[in-house]
Amino acid sequence: MKNLSSTLLVASLLMALAIGIADNAYAQKKNTKNKKKTEQKYKAKTNDKTDSIATAKKDSAEVAFENDVIDKVVREETPKGPVMLTDPKRNLPSKMWYGVHFSDAYVKKLSVTLDSIPDEIKITLVKDYSEFCFPMKNVITSPYGWRERWDRPHRGVDIALNTGDPVKCAFNGVVRIAKSFGGYGNLVVVRHYNGLETVYGHLSRVNVKQMQVVKAGDVIGFGGSTGHSTGPHLHFEVRFQYEPFDPEWILDFKNYSLRTRVLYLNKTYFGISKPRNKKDIAYKADKSIVKERPLKPASNAPKKKTKYYTVKRGDTWEKVAKKYKVSETQLKSMNPSITGKLPVGEDIRVH
Repeated sequence: MKNLSSTLLVASLLMALAIGIADNAYAQKKNTKNKKKTEQKYKAKTNDKTDSIATAKKDSAEVAFENDVIDKVVREETPKGPVMLTDPKRNLPSKMWYGVHFSDAYVKKLSVTLDSIPDEIKITLVKDYSEFCFPMKNVITSPYGWRERWDRPHRGVDIALNTGDPVKCAFNGVVRIAKSFGGYGNLVVVRHYNGLETVYGHLSRVNVKQMQVVKAGDVIGFGGSTGHSTGPHLHFEVRFQYEPFDPEWILDFKNYSLRTRVLYLNKTYFGISKPRNKKDIAYKADKSIVKERPLKPASNAPKKKTKYYTVKRGDTWEKVAKKYKVSETQLKSMNPSITGKLPVGEDIRVH
């Protein structure tokens, strides 16, 4: 009887031990499972936080440019290199319309809508011939408007060229974008002092840098077929407040000239919709057609002979300058020794 009791006691102890081990294993398994859940939740939370940080960084890219970069000297001018905008906070072009927004992260700024643009605005394109140059003198292969072949809008004009042809800046300004940019391929966007931005796409090579000060006629890149392109051409756009309008409102591709010195930009010029009835657009132009900036004479070109004129009674700086087709400033610079009125009988240089 005593042996039976001992056997039962041992069996009970063994059973209790087995249950304890099983409970411990279950608890350990449960703890491991809970730990994994906790880790997954923490990981998910961390990923969400990382994603939100990344999004915040992306959203604040322009803010960082405006608040940090603009408050510092971006680049120093070098005597042999291109002239860079060293004080963008003060010298950014057309600040009245764009403020200090000068990021290279976009071509069109989504926060700007057509509703925010005036119904009509007067834009002085140029003051004299030196402020304009035709970007590429060749025929248009694809105009601005609706592309039936692709069933989508075309926000610029395609101009024929050969790979490597120099592409010139249309107006004086500062480079905002100078890099590879999606479907545009190698892209240059220049903001001008008259309030416009010009866009040059599909370049084989970019010849300028962001923040570089450029003048009309400067080579900003070379023609190519980069990005979404079916062959070498220049995709050229003109934009105001990031919104495109037909470049032919200002450029005459028959005479390779500027249609007008002053553009009355109408709100109806913006936007592209699928046409119902094809109508030829009558582009408005005034009589002040501006020819492109003349090329500088080659260094080996023959120099003009110096010419003099004997001042007569009644002659003025303005009268003589007009007679010999030079500006008063040029005439005075050729005769630095003469101040005030022109002395009668004096020989002055006119060429």
